[in-house]
Amino acid sequence: MKIRIKSKTKTIFIVYADSEIWGILPLKILQIFSIYPGKETIISKEQAKELLLEIEKFAWDKLLNFLTYRERSCGEEKSYLKQLPLKNSIYEKLVTKAISADFINDRRFTEFYIEDLIEKSKNEKEIKQKLFEKHIPEVMIKSMLLELFTPQKKEEVLIKNIEKALARFIRYKGRERKEKILNYLSRKGFSYGEVKEKLEEYK
Repeated sequence: MKIRIKSKTKTIFIVYADSEIWGILPLKILQIFSIYPGKETIISKEQAKELLLEIEKFAWDKLLNFLTYRERSCGEEKSYLKQLPLKNSIYEKLVTKAISADFINDRRFTEFYIEDLIEKSKNEKEIKQKLFEKHIPEVMIKSMLLELFTPQKKEEVLIKNIEKALARFIRYKGRERKEKILNYLSRKGFSYGEVKEKLEEYK
């Protein structure tokens, strides 16, 4: 089997086996297999197994480091592994391993993410959009929003956004200010009628 490598960073190299991408490894590990930049190396089947194992170990360590900083969705995990890049069989194995170990849990991620976005005064439309971007299934989004985004939370978020909008358009007066606030919050995904009704309380 022919092995060649291509620089990804100063110390990390992409490993190709017969033109197929296998993954990435630092040069210090590649040198154990007598693999060097600018040189094609022939390895045995046994060496190939060992090299694949090193690639898998290195990718797993990179993934664990990626998961350390905050809760991640399964979609984020998959995108991260694909951009390493990584051989498909190893990619599938690591995805399954992370889910089985409960390092990745979309329901847990969705719960934390919704609570964080509510705290940041995001409305239902904004929350849905951000969860879609994280590749969370629509059924789960609807279910978790129903559970976590209660009518009380919705009202709190609306009030906070109205107060911010009142400050944002403070230089305008009367009807003009009201219309700007209504249009601004409607574009953000709030109900025109609900905003209008709540604004009446600030007269």
